[in-house]
Amino acid sequence: MKKSNLYLLLSSFVALGIFGLNSAAHASNDIQLISPPMEQQSFQIAAASTANYNTSNEAIQAQIKAKKENILNKIQSLRNSSNISQTPKTTAVTTLDSNPRQLYALTRMLDYSPHPTIEKILQDKPVLYNGRNYYFTVTYNEGWKEISEQEAYLNSICFTFDVFENGNKVRNLTTPKVSLNPKKLKKGQAIGIAEVSPFKFIVKVDEITSTSKGITVLVFKLELIG
Repeated sequence: MKKSNLYLLLSSFVALGIFGLNSAAHASNDIQLISPPMEQQSFQIAAASTANYNTSNEAIQAQIKAKKENILNKIQSLRNSSNISQTPKTTAVTTLDSNPRQLYALTRMLDYSPHPTIEKILQDKPVLYNGRNYYFTVTYNEGWKEISEQEAYLNSICFTFDVFENGNKVRNLTTPKVSLNPKKLKKGQAIGIAEVSPFKFIVKVDEITSTSKGITVLVFKLELIG
């Protein structure tokens, strides 16, 4: 073989080897660029973990809030049912006769806790008189002497009666305001009387709870006579 041909052949091998090394280096660099550096990977993992933790924490807080609200609602419901005593009994007849009788009665307890101040009477079973249906509402007008958010004393009360005829309010009557003195108030004492012929309302003291400062609880019985 001639020296010139041998020289060309060796040059070709050297060139191919250099090209192959360069290609491998480029390929290696390409593979490394596909995934981020280790520090970036660590940051991404930490960020993902924090995001999951925050999401989980928000869900837990929402569950705790929902449970607290549920418990508070149950407490309020129990408090209302214990503080608001209502024992209505209906003895109404479809028509009135010439002999007055008790048509309706209820016992109500009033204290400083939140409670209804308007009562509907016989709306679902009106009294029939002279071809017309009657039902009533009574409003408790309470006079409380407030000492604090938790302490107050009932020192006066009066009652407003509305008479509904065939679904329309036709009469309105408010009893005189009565001062409530715990030393003078007695069981069975009338604290409200209203007459709207042929009906009559009588409100009597049933029980009181008091301290030296005044009345904290008043239980009364309301009767509808007709």
